[in-house]
Amino acid sequence: MKKDSVKKYDVVGIGRAFMDVVGHVSDDFLKEHGLDKGCGNYLDVEHLREIRSSLPDARLFPGGAAGNTINGIASLGGKAAFFGKACSDNMGEHFCAAYDLAGVDYLTESTIPFAPENIATGRCIVLVTPDKDRTFAMTLGVCENLMPEDIKPKAIEESKVLYIEGQMLVSDSSNAAVIKAVQIAKKAEVKVFFNLHDLNFQKESVQKAVAIIRKASDIIIGNEREIRNCFGLGKTEDPKEKLTHREQILIMTKGSKGAQIFCDNEIYTIPSVNKSEIVDSTGAGDMFAAGFIYGYSRKFPIEASGKIGAVAAAEVLGHWGGRPRTDLSESIRSILKTHTL
Repeated sequence: MKKDSVKKYDVVGIGRAFMDVVGHVSDDFLKEHGLDKGCGNYLDVEHLREIRSSLPDARLFPGGAAGNTINGIASLGGKAAFFGKACSDNMGEHFCAAYDLAGVDYLTESTIPFAPENIATGRCIVLVTPDKDRTFAMTLGVCENLMPEDIKPKAIEESKVLYIEGQMLVSDSSNAAVIKAVQIAKKAEVKVFFNLHDLNFQKESVQKAVAIIRKASDIIIGNEREIRNCFGLGKTEDPKEKLTHREQILIMTKGSKGAQIFCDNEIYTIPSVNKSEIVDSTGAGDMFAAGFIYGYSRKFPIEASGKIGAVAAAEVLGHWGGRPRTDLSESIRSILKTHTL
């Protein structure tokens, strides 16, 4: 196995190739299109197109939890690559183009040919009402159709970290591909990092996936609810006893309160550094993961890696979309001066 210093990638990600469309609407608009306010509404592609055509100010952003993180690492100056399925439709072209622009290697060799019968790139329309509430209209499309043959072992072997969106392990379509990737990473001594984003812990399929995540992960990130559910912690139970003694790094994001990192019998408290009005919190946790991976892959101390995560998370809070609009490598310059090896 290559030494870390000469590996090709800081991180290789596996996740949903997903596009977000954001628009501002009235409550009457939601009623007109039969949407449940404040919830996720799963619809067919044609219904989504009908909704989008009615949005005069719609803005298009590439998304997906792992996709956002991989893009953030590239913005920080890291070397990153991504496995994920898209269609050869307009949304798929936008998703791939964003990675080309960011300098990320898109490792899935071919996109799936588009067909009107719901074979399309995964997408989510985010509808924001005047009260700032968000309603989601979405379809997964082909984004979970990642097959074992799509996984390139050499790319994982040449990475320091394998970063996986937990939903990809839950899906029957992509489960085998994720397990194959984890096995390759373990054999090559590549660190395995899972994101618990948006898992419904009440489902039996999720519980099976979480059991694998707890066993296979070197690092896990989630918000407070997700971490507590993953490790069976009650709402008011002190996490110190259960989380600090595990041979893993556990990252619990806490919104405006920042984050806590549990590692080697220590708890590192990372405060939020955001000083601006929050426009959209989408992707903040994904950017924290990006910053942490960037520092961790360079052997920075845990606390310094967390601080980079906090800076990256703050950047996306000030605008719509879950990916950075500024050069994050400039934002972390002062941290790098202190910890460059």
